[in-house]
Amino acid sequence: MTAPLDVLVVGGGPAGLATAIRLRQQLAEAGREASVAVIDKAPRPGYHALSGAAFEPACLDELVPGWRDDRRFMEHVFPVERDDMYFLLGARAIKVPEAVVPRRMHHRGDVTLSLSRLVDFLAAKAERLGVELYAGFSARTLLVERERVVGVRLGEVGLDAHGGPKPNHRPAEEIRARFTVLADGTRGVLSQQLRDRFGGGRNPQVYSLGIKAVVTFPGENPFGSNRVLHTLGSPNPASVFGGGFLYSMGEKTVAVGLILGLDWKYGDLTPQREFERYRAHPFIADLLRGSVTIATGAKTIPEGGYHAVGRLVVPGALAVGDGAGFVNMEKIKGIHYAILSGMAAADTLAEGLAATDGADVPLAGYTRRLEERGVLPDLRHARNYRQSFRWGIYPGTPLSLVQSAIPRRIGMEEDFRGTRKGARLGRPNPGGMDGATFVSLTGSLHREDEPAHMTILDLERCVACGADFDHSCTHFCPGQVYRWDGEKVVLSASNCLHCMTCAVKCPLENIRWLPPEGGEGPRFKQM
Repeated sequence: MTAPLDVLVVGGGPAGLATAIRLRQQLAEAGREASVAVIDKAPRPGYHALSGAAFEPACLDELVPGWRDDRRFMEHVFPVERDDMYFLLGARAIKVPEAVVPRRMHHRGDVTLSLSRLVDFLAAKAERLGVELYAGFSARTLLVERERVVGVRLGEVGLDAHGGPKPNHRPAEEIRARFTVLADGTRGVLSQQLRDRFGGGRNPQVYSLGIKAVVTFPGENPFGSNRVLHTLGSPNPASVFGGGFLYSMGEKTVAVGLILGLDWKYGDLTPQREFERYRAHPFIADLLRGSVTIATGAKTIPEGGYHAVGRLVVPGALAVGDGAGFVNMEKIKGIHYAILSGMAAADTLAEGLAATDGADVPLAGYTRRLEERGVLPDLRHARNYRQSFRWGIYPGTPLSLVQSAIPRRIGMEEDFRGTRKGARLGRPNPGGMDGATFVSLTGSLHREDEPAHMTILDLERCVACGADFDHSCTHFCPGQVYRWDGEKVVLSASNCLHCMTCAVKCPLENIRWLPPEGGEGPRFKQM
């Protein structure tokens, strides 16, 4: 890939693959040829993809006509026939009447599926259309020349633990392209560089952390099939945004997860333990009775909404999907927005590639297409939804019902500012799955003798963090990467789940995360 590409897509998730598929389709229809390549840091398609996932499938009808005829893929796609919501108050579970649940939060007509499998399916379609797919390529730096994005620089390969070259060392390579599409997912490193260089939204981007497990039932499945269930309340403290979910993934399989807004104030809140507390709730435990956990994972969710969306179009580049902030927390949806934004990007690029004079082609049509496809209108309607909960669930719930009528923008602060000095949750270990087992079920693998891909910028500041914030990184990381040994923070970088929590939650802004060598990290096969 030394010659400049026509289009480089960074990130092989639903947004990046939708961009590549749609663009190849447009080129074929026009009888033109152009090089389209997708690079991704995962070792194979889908291994770094995680979501709930309740999905609005209509976008696939346009992107991949006849997708329902693929029997192998359809074995893992399940129509939602039952949609419930409960409020967990202490040990009780109170059913929320269907008439009270806002229309946009209903899931009938959706399907549940594994995002990992959806990505694998889309990758196969892309390859058949002539897209070049390169797994195991970690892009670390956005290349900008004269205020135009001209490609990316990869990370070095083959360094030892001290940063010295090994026999297989390969210096950082550049991949240049006429157009670059940033589809690197939630808090993507290059998408963040784009925001920092060209401008972010009126609000900072904020995130939740989703903890998920897939369980199977050797015997009877008490939860049932073709069902979606969402919960509010316990175990999240009233000040912590989020909730839980259970999604049917087949006759004997269920996905269960807990979402926690990363602006929580407690230095000692441990998400993986809170997830076990959720699974131990009498109502949830009864629905999971007899189950065996077969896979786990964690991922941040960009949920700042419309007011947190930054520059989407700059000379030479477009931002799509989660990296652009296209998640609607009012609907608890992001996957179909990722695909729709990828299709809008592809149509814009096809127009740009048709220019034959080599001039800088304006890409402003992308924003118009996002409007026409409903991405920006949906985000605009939910513009104050997440912000409604900045004061907690009890004032936030009624406020969220009228948020679209509030004429003013409700502001937000970065998540790390939410951690308060001396604030402790003080909850005991609930038992259940321990952290080491949780990490092992993610399949995460990294080379042990390479430099850590996360950096503590100032080790001295970590000492004071103990008294002020209870060494919060040793609690908030679901991969148990950070440990306090009594004198310093010790990193176990090989545990990293690439969830990006540490990049946004460290109360001192003292952690920098970069992707490790390509092909490393979690291996989410059915998440």
